[in-house]
Amino acid sequence: MSGPGPKFSKAKRRGLWSAALVCVVGAGVAAALVGSSDQPAPKPRSMVAAAPSPPPPLRVEKERPKPRQPKPKPKPKPKPKPKPRPKLKVRVDRNAASPVAVSVPSAGISAPTIPLGLKPNGKIEVPEDIADAGWHEGGSEPGERGPAMITAHVNGGGRDGAFASLPSVGKGDEIRVRRRDRTTVAFEVERTERVPKDAFPTQRVYGKTRMPTLRLVTCGGSFDSGTGHYRDNFIVYAKRLPS
Repeated sequence: MSGPGPKFSKAKRRGLWSAALVCVVGAGVAAALVGSSDQPAPKPRSMVAAAPSPPPPLRVEKERPKPRQPKPKPKPKPKPKPKPRPKLKVRVDRNAASPVAVSVPSAGISAPTIPLGLKPNGKIEVPEDIADAGWHEGGSEPGERGPAMITAHVNGGGRDGAFASLPSVGKGDEIRVRRRDRTTVAFEVERTERVPKDAFPTQRVYGKTRMPTLRLVTCGGSFDSGTGHYRDNFIVYAKRLPS
């Protein structure tokens, strides 16, 4: 066992602490000098606020294509107004050619015409051939002023006559009369009537008219086996059409 170390006086101990302190301080100064000579002193940081971060880019939505609108249909061009037709007048022939044929398309009638005179009793003659029609030669020609009269049989000898279908003619039907000069005159039916033969309307059929008119006459009604004739007459009244 070792004993205590050598004893130092107070004055000697103070000298030792001073020398140690000088060594420590000197070493610190030397280190400071060495550090300052090798690296520059850091610059003081400036107190500048950091710039704000840029905002995120805006999201631009692409415009959706607009739906195509249907093209408007072109407006129809207004139809030109028809030119007014000149008003036709009823022609009055002064010296019309005699008729050679008569037809009523609506009734399927088409027959040649021959001239007829009057019987001693004042009644008009009738065609011998039931396929013929006859016109009153002493009256007005079809197309002249006044009434022209054409008559024909309804039947005979078991055959249909030229005017067999005359009772089917009605108001508004057209009658055409072809004349010897190859012209055609047209008439429009105004009315029809059936009358007893013993009450024949002579004035209505043969009476004068201011404009050209036409009368078609045939037999009708019931058949009288005692006389061999029909009891009635069927009459068509017509007026000339404008041309």
